[in-house]
Amino acid sequence: MEDHAVRNFKDFLLLYNQLTERCFKKCVDQIQRRELDQNEVACVENCSTKFIKYNNKLMGNFVVSQTALVNKRTKEMEEEQKKLLEEQKMAEINTENSIDSVAY
Repeated sequence: MEDHAVRNFKDFLLLYNQLTERCFKKCVDQIQRRELDQNEVACVENCSTKFIKYNNKLMGNFVVSQTALVNKRTKEMEEEQKKLLEEQKMAEINTENSIDSVAY
């Protein structure tokens, strides 16, 4: 569980760093000032909102597609397992028939 939490935190930091870098490059014109001006603040807010909405939509689509993929693979594995069980039963029946025919 701890590894999962660490991975989630690393993913969060990666997204945060991407957001910060992208919005800084896009919105901040003058780095000589200590404070952002109103236009830069508005730009950063719009940029970060778009980034967050985009990321949420992307993650939502990823979850949907992953769920569909997992369901498809599960169904394929169940069908393969069913096929193997049927082949095993047929092999057992053939073995029993061979033993019966030799016994008579």
